[in-house]
Amino acid sequence: MRAESANYSGVRRMKIKLNGRKVGNRCIASYFQNRAYFTKKGLTKRTVLHELYHHLVCSKGLELPVRAEEKEADQYSRSFPTKPY
Repeated sequence: MRAESANYSGVRRMKIKLNGRKVGNRCIASYFQNRAYFTKKGLTKRTVLHELYHHLVCSKGLELPVRAEEKEADQYSRSFPTKPY
């Protein structure tokens, strides 16, 4: 995420860590305290957008049930086109 997009959304930039130790078993990515941790396999556009949604929710101070937040994060990541035109 570039500085311009962070200014646009009004939140701090999310830090991305590749092969972070915070990624649990059978997970490809996780978000914790302004940092997104990814495995090499999990560093895809859709996964980054999914974790970005968690960052936006956390930064704005919203409190959602875990299942609802996961469902909305999936919908958010799917709402972007997969191929540029």
